[in-house]
Amino acid sequence: MNKDQTPDAKDVRAALQRLVKSSTFAGSQRLQDFLIYVVEESLRGRADDIRAKTIAMDVYGGTMSEMARRENVVRVDAGRLRRKLSEYYADAGRNEDTLFDLPKGGYAPQITVRVPSGGMPDSPVAPHIKARAWHRPAIGAAGIVVLVGFATVLMLTSPKRDAPGQSMLDGLSPDERSAIFDASPMRLEAVNLANSGRDLIFPALEPARLNAALIMFEGAIKNDPSYFGGYAGAAQVAATMAVVTPDPDLTRDMLAYADSQSLMALEQAPETGWSQAAKAWVEFAKGNWPEAKNFAERARRLAPNDVHVLEFVSLILLYSGSFEHVVSISKEALSKIDLERGYVFQNAMGSAKFHLKDYKGTVSTFEHVAEKGGPVGPVSVAYLMAAHQMLGNVAEAQTLSKKLSREWPESRVDLLFQKLFADPKHGEELGRAMKDAGWEPKG
Repeated sequence: MNKDQTPDAKDVRAALQRLVKSSTFAGSQRLQDFLIYVVEESLRGRADDIRAKTIAMDVYGGTMSEMARRENVVRVDAGRLRRKLSEYYADAGRNEDTLFDLPKGGYAPQITVRVPSGGMPDSPVAPHIKARAWHRPAIGAAGIVVLVGFATVLMLTSPKRDAPGQSMLDGLSPDERSAIFDASPMRLEAVNLANSGRDLIFPALEPARLNAALIMFEGAIKNDPSYFGGYAGAAQVAATMAVVTPDPDLTRDMLAYADSQSLMALEQAPETGWSQAAKAWVEFAKGNWPEAKNFAERARRLAPNDVHVLEFVSLILLYSGSFEHVVSISKEALSKIDLERGYVFQNAMGSAKFHLKDYKGTVSTFEHVAEKGGPVGPVSVAYLMAAHQMLGNVAEAQTLSKKLSREWPESRVDLLFQKLFADPKHGEELGRAMKDAGWEPKG
């Protein structure tokens, strides 16, 4: 084949069929359908129109109300597909001449033809790759501005890692960071991406934050596949998506992905609190309470000063009903770590105080976290509303009820609470107080 020749549609389809029928893709029907769809759309000249939404509609199906949730599945599956393609070309497809890839930043496939150097089929020289004839998204000036702006926001909103009392918040001291850089700048970039992703997970009911966090973690994996943090973070995000979505198909898919990523993290670094916390969160999402608590306690022992580990540990203990324990470990952490902003483990402490009937403590804790720039979302507003209602502060409770209805009109935190707690009665208790405050769920 001449180096300037574009890929032939017949050859592309033949190579695609060999790929989807290979042992690598056996049992991955949805990934097969995903790749077939994007390749066929490209062959028909519609590469520019491929979006997460079109894949969600045309490949996964479902009602329009489910599209936003299914777009999350598309993003996760795109990462899985990239890894499957790499696996295929390293093994069963190593002799293929027509190659498929799914470049980051879009869903239009890259289709290339492998041509031996100098046109000599038997040449031992590594083959050249001819650029495909179809569209590949590029990052223009506007895209660069957005990325730079996003990075700037992260730097401004993330805690200062080297500030007094904070050098170990992410489990790494400045000396350890310097040592990582000396060994591999790409590894340090993976570490930085993963730690930025950790700062984006909460509030967990904001899909945009979860998607952005997942992009960070997948970027960390791409930069350094041997670094455990990318897998641990991806597991936590996917498990969170599984927990908060009402879509059973999405829950199943996210749990499968989260489970595989947590196992990768444990395989890479079983001795780290983050890996153990990721596994704990996945077990929690699966409803395996004893395993979740065991992994959570181990994570806390391994990383007592990592606030992000403590966030997941405290939530698992909260939803298991261990309210006194949540308050105890949160107070212990606050006595040892100087925080510049609020974290979810403090919100968990405020929630635990509500279930311990310390309603004044609930109000003061949540208000303090908000003042310190901590996560604020429908969950924290719901607890504040319920606590004020139980204290007899009717006006404050009704004001918060209106804010919840206005700013998160479709949020069914009452149902989510019942789903989260091992004992649904705790969620029901909270829901009653919310409704007594005048909150009326929609839908």
